[in-house]
Amino acid sequence: MRYAVPRESVLSATDSGTTYTKRCYAIPKSLSGVVDESYPDYSPSATYNTGDYVIVPALQAIYRCAADGVSGVFPPSDKLKWVDFGFVNSYRMLAVDEQINEKTTGADVAMEFDFARATTIAFVNTRFESVQIEQIDDSTGDIVNSVQIDGRTIGCKSFSEYFFADAKYKTRIILDNLTWLKSSTLRITFSGSVEIGTVVIGRAQDMGVTLYGTSLEFQDKSVVKTDEITGFRNVVRYGNVRVLDAKILIDTGDFNQVAQRISEIIGKNVLWIPTKLDRFSEMSNIAYIESAPLPIDNPAKNESQITMIGVI
Repeated sequence: MRYAVPRESVLSATDSGTTYTKRCYAIPKSLSGVVDESYPDYSPSATYNTGDYVIVPALQAIYRCAADGVSGVFPPSDKLKWVDFGFVNSYRMLAVDEQINEKTTGADVAMEFDFARATTIAFVNTRFESVQIEQIDDSTGDIVNSVQIDGRTIGCKSFSEYFFADAKYKTRIILDNLTWLKSSTLRITFSGSVEIGTVVIGRAQDMGVTLYGTSLEFQDKSVVKTDEITGFRNVVRYGNVRVLDAKILIDTGDFNQVAQRISEIIGKNVLWIPTKLDRFSEMSNIAYIESAPLPIDNPAKNESQITMIGVI
């Protein structure tokens, strides 16, 4: 079992002496192939009416006016007059908690990230045709890692399925063994149209050895509601979540180290990588720990069952 704590950035905007912030995952140094919405930038001298959209550039965020005759009211400052509609297209893939899993769309998208002291890149809930990932040593300009990944899975069981069935695509790209360098750049180039879910950069660390008995569970959060007057039943869809129950083996001598690591990441969204086997790649996800008992029942090794709730 490996995990990586995603690197984060903070966007900020100041108005009338008050600073407003939005958290996001690591921001690319460059990005092309993505077009943002064409709404006008917010202007304090303009007058806005219900249904008008504006962009606050410093926060890379879209706001929708919820009242008439609004002027001089900075959108993040008043939730009654302005509704936060989330990040612009290019920043949706970087959403942390609010609007997480909103997708950035584009074609032939290319981006570069600062990859200093990192080893892991992950794209979760992403649909793509193919992608080239290159790690460049900034001190020499050399490409130290280069990986080409095809987005289509090859899990066809018959000739007719290959040619006539809808194509099945990978939803996760995870590389957790790139080279740790003091200064490096990661260049990602997608070919064709792409929908990018969440992008995570970090440094992979070990938590223990994943054992058989680990399971991935899908939970539907829909609710059936019955009208009190008519008795009609209505299904309200609240989406679904992935729950990972990871059975891991921990050396007793590493107990304190593992306990400290769990203490550091509890309450945070973390990238979890249960196994390197590609046939189980759907088990990898961004999730938070719900429970992590650490029993001591063996002088050499101990088993723990860590439950993680997926946010994507």
